[in-house]
Amino acid sequence: MESQGPMNSGRHGPPLSIFDCHTHIFAPSVVTNVSRKNGLTALLRLDVQGAVGRTDKAVLMREAKGAGISGCLLLPTAPVNGVRKINGRFLEAVEGEDKLFTAGTLHPLAPGMDEELERLSLGGVRALKFSSFSQGFDLEEEKTLRLFEMIRTHNRSAGKEFFVILDTFCQADLYFGAPREHVTTPEKLGRLASAFPEIDFVGAHMGGLAAPFHEIEEHLAPRGNLYLDTSNASHVLAREDFLRLLALHGPGRILFGTDWPWFEHAAEVERIRDLLDEAGFSLEDKARVFSGNIVRLLGLTGNWKLEIRD
Repeated sequence: MESQGPMNSGRHGPPLSIFDCHTHIFAPSVVTNVSRKNGLTALLRLDVQGAVGRTDKAVLMREAKGAGISGCLLLPTAPVNGVRKINGRFLEAVEGEDKLFTAGTLHPLAPGMDEELERLSLGGVRALKFSSFSQGFDLEEEKTLRLFEMIRTHNRSAGKEFFVILDTFCQADLYFGAPREHVTTPEKLGRLASAFPEIDFVGAHMGGLAAPFHEIEEHLAPRGNLYLDTSNASHVLAREDFLRLLALHGPGRILFGTDWPWFEHAAEVERIRDLLDEAGFSLEDKARVFSGNIVRLLGLTGNWKLEIRD
């Protein structure tokens, strides 16, 4: 997927390498289930009609290439009894691909997670995705904290190998019936990042999808191991609040993501680029957001245009 599509040039200046750090391949039943929740789809502005046909790798890669996207990261999660199976399926999906990558997932209530972490490491995986509300656990319960302690121990020995991406849909209790304690709130994310400085954390959806903005601003102060990804958030946050987060966290801690299949690549690139322009980000700043930061987190090398390193 070469970064030479029409959204990669024009009035915004020279082409940028663009890496989508937040994509999904869902079973059709998942898309159908979400599409039936009218209140949810209206709140999050989801493109439910477009998502119906976006349920496999071939469609993702075709649409990404057409929009000038250089690479995509898949974000699977799994129930307690499905971790190894889901990880195996996604590892197989990216085998032999040089522009498609996958996160792995773990579960604090599943046995053998130390062996699974080692399997992911040997498979070249660097991202771990958790959706506490759908996987069914509390970020602050003892078994979850022991799981993060295991990741910390691994990172200390390997040199900060794994980073963690957390879903942050703060109304999952209302729309999915999840227990409130299973929701990843800005407050819980902030405490977790503070407690485990050896782990880099990515708060999906700018750290608190559908959360009150004052909670995001209060609990997610800028810190060296905290990143925010742009997926979905610009459709829910007020424009001035989105710009406020860009200013607070700066170009070195923001990652471009679309939440595909719920949003279309080309439109999201244009939308986020407009916001970065309004925030006064330079070309180098935008290069960090669109690819440099995630390429660094993933430990990738190669020909990534305008990749910026700290």
